[in-house]
Amino acid sequence: MSEDLTPTDNIAISKELETIARMVSKRLMRATGGKPVPFSLYTWGGNRSQYVSNIDRDQVKAAMQETLERWNEDDGPLHKTAN
Repeated sequence: MSEDLTPTDNIAISKELETIARMVSKRLMRATGGKPVPFSLYTWGGNRSQYVSNIDRDQVKAAMQETLERWNEDDGPLHKTAN
């Protein structure tokens, strides 16, 4: 599926990520009664990965590493949405 993404697709994705991040940030803050929630959105495909976040890169790297370590230890519930 992700191999079908072209360089043109990845440019379009890049242009949309900031808009998507603003929407995600607003929705998460609404869910917490106004408290900011750190997040990162990671995409890949077409031989390119991209991310957008509301925290700095070092914090994103630490959170990604923590997630990968947890996935290696625990095969607990996954959160995913259907297409």
